[in-house]
Amino acid sequence: MCRVSVMIVDDNEADRFIVRKRLSKAGVFEELREATNGEEFLQKVSRDAGELHVADPPLVILMDVNMPRMDGFQTIEELQRRVAKGTAHACVVVMMFTSSSNPEDLARAEQIDIVKGYLHKPLEKEGVEKILEIYHS
Repeated sequence: MCRVSVMIVDDNEADRFIVRKRLSKAGVFEELREATNGEEFLQKVSRDAGELHVADPPLVILMDVNMPRMDGFQTIEELQRRVAKGTAHACVVVMMFTSSSNPEDLARAEQIDIVKGYLHKPLEKEGVEKILEIYHS
């Protein structure tokens, strides 16, 4: 079984720490990549950056909804534009990762083609199982 690559985009260090611990415990994930905001994430997944390679397996992206400057939805919409232009890697599985229970956020996430799931913070064992289920489907 191949190991799953994950990048978390979240401005909250405590949330990133919990994800690191949960994924580490599962034993099937590569080293977690991190970005603290949407702009940093977009730089890392741009073709020029060399962070990802075309031959890499899909990258799971856990995208926080509420971040300063550029929220998760704005970041994902920009990622979609870059993928369409060929300036960002298309081999991604995006999951929104949030403490928001706002039904409008869930509805908005469901409208974005590239978003494959929605996880609530903090990441629990069931969330890890959902990541794997969506990744392998």
